[in-house]
Amino acid sequence: MKFKPILILLFFLFCMPIQMLAQEKVATADIGQLEKEMYRLYPTHNIDEFMDVTERLKEATLKAGNEGLFYRTWANQASFAFIRISRQKGMEIAKAMNEYSQLHDSKLGIYYSSLTNANQSNSLKMEGEALRLYLNAIQYKQKHLPNINAAPAYIGAAKVYYNKRQKEKVLEMTDKALAEPNLIGANIVDAWSYRCMSAMMPEGVDHKEEFNQAYEEWKKVIEKYKSNSTSSNLIEIYHAQVNGDYKQMLELAQTVRNPQERYKLMAHAYEWLGDWNNALDCFKKYKLISDSLNSAETRKQTAEHTLQLDVIRAENQAKELLLHNQSLKLAHAQDELEQRRLEEEALNLTLKNRNIELSHASIKLKNDSLDRHAQQLKLSEFQSKLELEQNKEKIERITLWTAIGVGVLVITFLSLYLYRRSRHMKDLTVAYNKLETAYEQLEQTTAAKERIESELRIAREIQMSMVPHEFPERPDLDLYASMTPAKEVGGDLYDYLLEDDILYFCLGDVSGKGVPASLFMAQTIRLFRFLAKQHQMPAYIATCLNEELTEKNDNGMFVTMFIGQMNLITGQFHFCNAGHNPPIIGGDEQHGSFLQMESNAPIGLWPGLEYIGEEIGSIKGRPLFIYSDGLSEAENMRQEQFGDDHVLDILRHTKFRNAHHVVELMETEVKHHRDGAEPNDDMTIMCIKALQSNS
Repeated sequence: MKFKPILILLFFLFCMPIQMLAQEKVATADIGQLEKEMYRLYPTHNIDEFMDVTERLKEATLKAGNEGLFYRTWANQASFAFIRISRQKGMEIAKAMNEYSQLHDSKLGIYYSSLTNANQSNSLKMEGEALRLYLNAIQYKQKHLPNINAAPAYIGAAKVYYNKRQKEKVLEMTDKALAEPNLIGANIVDAWSYRCMSAMMPEGVDHKEEFNQAYEEWKKVIEKYKSNSTSSNLIEIYHAQVNGDYKQMLELAQTVRNPQERYKLMAHAYEWLGDWNNALDCFKKYKLISDSLNSAETRKQTAEHTLQLDVIRAENQAKELLLHNQSLKLAHAQDELEQRRLEEEALNLTLKNRNIELSHASIKLKNDSLDRHAQQLKLSEFQSKLELEQNKEKIERITLWTAIGVGVLVITFLSLYLYRRSRHMKDLTVAYNKLETAYEQLEQTTAAKERIESELRIAREIQMSMVPHEFPERPDLDLYASMTPAKEVGGDLYDYLLEDDILYFCLGDVSGKGVPASLFMAQTIRLFRFLAKQHQMPAYIATCLNEELTEKNDNGMFVTMFIGQMNLITGQFHFCNAGHNPPIIGGDEQHGSFLQMESNAPIGLWPGLEYIGEEIGSIKGRPLFIYSDGLSEAENMRQEQFGDDHVLDILRHTKFRNAHHVVELMETEVKHHRDGAEPNDDMTIMCIKALQSNS
């Protein structure tokens, strides 16, 4: 019997490790499943599902102590948000990861934060800053984390050196990437992709042997790891070029998204095919786009004087708005002074009434004193009569003393009555003063609120007058737009300019709300109208706007914008996106999809940026739907967002009648989604469609 507790204890100690091991296997299996889901959802547009999976994976890896996967998941979340949601959201997540790793002194976290910041800087075309961050991440890894894979940092640096046309540096970075431990297939494919492209440098040299050797290795690793590269199309074009297959080169060049690179490669293909007319035509288009992007400084000098005048006019209008606000404040101060004067007059009148009341009380007290004096005289008379009639009967004396006692009681009663009445009057006076003060404060608060509401209404009327409310009536154009501020004064904007058969238009979202955002918005519209009147390309307009708005921008404000130029005769469409939501274009097999394009930096953050523009040959008959994030991020009472995918789904299932109908339909859907919730951001919508003219 003594051995029974010992046997039970040994059995428990034996089973406990087995149970812990089983729980650990279950947790590992959950983490593995979540990791697969993360990489499956990364290339998709399933924003909510991806963010939910990565949050759960972060929580699971943190509990399991898997620090490497924890920070890789966080870095993937920042990159996904930067590409799919907004650049601001991606930078906020990267900042949070950096602060967390610094707080917990995590070397892995610091490394992945540096790598994420480098990738975001590279996407924003800040190549100098990106290269510095890549090299810092590599140096930090070599010092503190020698066993982890730093191939992504080496490949990122190779991309920067490739853009700088530094062939030896590209080869050095890819060699170091391929020598890293724990390589994955995607790293190896990316490294050989840059080795292939660097084999074509410098231009004008026979690269056939060097390129074909790199190309064969590249094909082997793609086949081995079943992975692909974003540069695959360009590498295949180079392969066709060096091996003389110019027809295939032309077919592949026609699929390149960047119009400048596309026309350049097509011109070379036509030239080597002997088609000189098409070669010359493509070369002209290449030079037109190249001049638009590379001669910004020359055009800036020719328009500098007029641009400064327009900036001065925008500043004067902003000053007029400030002077109007100051005049309203002065009127408010005068009203307060007048109110105080009336209060002083009321106080003087109250004091005068109180003096009259005190005078009446003094007279009453004097009368009471005379009454008491008369009673004292009567008592003296009674006493004299008592002295003279000492021999009167005993009954008369008793009666006399009874009368005296009654008189004393009456006097005492009167004294107590007067005292209590005086105390009651004081209490009533204090209560009256408190009620009077509370009523005056209530009136002042109500008046101040009404004045502020009046000022905001005037500011909103001034702001709304800056955007167009009438739209052109032409048989070849259907255009409509609307703007709904979340507060009395908002920061969204839209505008258009029709010059003969060329339509310029823009839609933007200024950071922040209220009067500062409206002033920034007014200056942006003024500059856009001036540059559009100069018949500039959208990319050049964005570049000039950025140069002007970054100067003296002490508040750190910026604006995301989509700028477009459309030829109503041919349907040719040039556009530039400055950090804004991608528009939706209809007329394709899916009945609408997000416009694929370069995503430049927002306007007003960094000076010296060159914005990249793009082109579509013709969008005639295809509706274009542009909107601010106040539409997609509209929330209901449960804080559920309207969502970009919901916007796309509505447009795909709506038959296009006209632009006005589409805008009103979307406003109705958002109102139904909010279900009584207050707007959380400004909402601006624009719909454009170039029509076939009957003439």
